[in-house]
Amino acid sequence: MAKRKLRFWNIPITEQLDDLLEKAVRVNSHVSKADFVREAVREKLKGIGMSAEKTEVKPALATS
Repeated sequence: MAKRKLRFWNIPITEQLDDLLEKAVRVNSHVSKADFVREAVREKLKGIGMSAEKTEVKPALATS
């Protein structure tokens, strides 16, 4: 199986948004913030008609 080349995002967010994201990760049993954000982006893209097949990415060790 070929390795996928990953791209990394570095985006600034407010402390409030980060706190809410951490809570959402705990409540919704996501592996990490990155996992939560990937799923949210997929859902948003699907909602605007830009759905692609779901790609699985093994999460890195959480540093949050």
